[in-house]
Amino acid sequence: MNQKFFLLSATTWRYITNQSLLLPLLLLLLLTNLLVSPVGEFSLNDDWIHAKAVQRLLEEGQYRGHSYVAATLVAQAYWGALFCKIFGFSFTVLRVSTLVLSLVGAWAMARCGLALGLSRNLALLCGALVAINPLVLNLSYSFMTDVPFLAMSILSGLFFLLALQTPRAPLIFWGSFFAVVAFFVRQFGVMLPVAFAATVLVLWCQKQYRVSWSMVFALICPWLAAVAIALYLGTIKDAGTPIFQSLQGRFLMSAMDGLRHIPVSLCYMGFFALPLGAGRLWQIVRKYDVWNRKRLTIFLGFCCASLAMFFLPKILFFVWSVFLNKQSLWLNQYAYRMPLLKGDYLLDLAVGHIQLSDVNPQPVVSIGRWWWPITFAALGVAGLIFLNCVDIFYDVRWQQDENNVLQKRTHQKLFLLLWGCILLAIAYNPGRFFVYDRYLIPALPPLILLLAYQMSRFKLKGAMWFATFSCTLLYIFSVVCLQDYMGWNSAATAAQNKLMTVYGVNSESIRGLDTFNGWYNSDKFMRVYKTKKWQDADLKGLGPWVFDDEYIVATKQPKPGYEKFEEIPYFSWLGMQERAIVIYKRGPNESRI
Repeated sequence: MNQKFFLLSATTWRYITNQSLLLPLLLLLLLTNLLVSPVGEFSLNDDWIHAKAVQRLLEEGQYRGHSYVAATLVAQAYWGALFCKIFGFSFTVLRVSTLVLSLVGAWAMARCGLALGLSRNLALLCGALVAINPLVLNLSYSFMTDVPFLAMSILSGLFFLLALQTPRAPLIFWGSFFAVVAFFVRQFGVMLPVAFAATVLVLWCQKQYRVSWSMVFALICPWLAAVAIALYLGTIKDAGTPIFQSLQGRFLMSAMDGLRHIPVSLCYMGFFALPLGAGRLWQIVRKYDVWNRKRLTIFLGFCCASLAMFFLPKILFFVWSVFLNKQSLWLNQYAYRMPLLKGDYLLDLAVGHIQLSDVNPQPVVSIGRWWWPITFAALGVAGLIFLNCVDIFYDVRWQQDENNVLQKRTHQKLFLLLWGCILLAIAYNPGRFFVYDRYLIPALPPLILLLAYQMSRFKLKGAMWFATFSCTLLYIFSVVCLQDYMGWNSAATAAQNKLMTVYGVNSESIRGLDTFNGWYNSDKFMRVYKTKKWQDADLKGLGPWVFDDEYIVATKQPKPGYEKFEEIPYFSWLGMQERAIVIYKRGPNESRI
């Protein structure tokens, strides 16, 4: 009996270590859940809006959306409703539904690596690198649309990669099908088949890919159903918040954002792919990958041009101030090192959208000038990605490789390039006041795969060690930030709940987290002020959906005239210290606004 058990255990262990993609990633997810519990009856970020859409779906039996929803959301709403039907409605259950999709996305990413010809270990590293990304891990603990969209887009990309390797209509159908599902989470899911169609068109023009009518039908068929569903939903659901807004009054700022978007975006991609960059650096230093002068010139040219774009607003501000005697203060708001985005979730390495009234956008941990080496390292990896892009264009345009396998790899790389570039480009919205770094996440998988493929072409042993070690450091950092994020959200929720349950304070008299005020007050706010516009949430100037700020939940004195009422402590792994969420009460002599 003991011998059979030993043999079974040994077989299982060999399967996990040598064959399985899912089980190692599942173990990684379970480890994360043990370190930082996903349990908690509180909303995170803006997912209370999506939770209200699910709640309404469960009550009315069909999807009606919500006035504040900008994404299509419908597929995610039904996915969350399925979990709530089984386990009951709660934020924890909705969070678990996202964690399941996070695992699916990580597995699909590893499977994409195998489809690209990567070794199992390198493919697993790619899957893990997406799952443990600080923003992805943070958003996996919410019911935001980012992770569901990411998972569906990676599944779609997987089947399109397989279709480029083995041209078959069923593979194209499933790629298009999962793109439709991604579309019904976020509108930009339509870009996956666009990238695939553009790839096929280029290859067909070069007579490197044969297209049949069945393949065309397989690509289009899911979208015919999607159009019908979208038209029907348009007749029954709330209009929602538009994703495109007016450029009025901010044309110059939008133009500057547009000029900086690609170098800034690629720098973030470089930051998120630093572990692979460490492996590539080892290969270059050890001269397994020898660069000629042309490649070095392209690399340095990109890095220098990007730095110039980072400093451009400061240069223009100086020129206008000195030579034209004008001070355009909006130019002075741009960062010239990471974090480069005004709507940055990373802030100063404190991952998460901090919505306390007194810390927006004050970071939890400030590392100041230490961002400089991180910026240069990220820019170096971004240069490697850019160099990859140049190589792919050269291979597609000039290389006529007789090796069938290498030719198919070039086809797959072209698709990955178009997939990444399109999703990076659409993250820029001229009408939006800023781009959140989480908007760049959908472009990360294809660019990671391209970098991993480049790494696989040279000696891997030492490079894998460096990449794995760096990935471990990134995982530790992500978990530490996640614990802090869940910690202060849990403490703030405890403070808000205590005010209502112990002291009998009405939610309308509390200025708490935006998520709290949105969940409890937004419905009445829309009725009282007769508006369903997201932009009108702060009509009274007290904070989004706040009727009265008699009590304020914060981390420090929010404004004069308030006295400390009670503290709710929590322990943070960021700095390994105890912190507190404080309830402040308006003084008796202060007038009510």
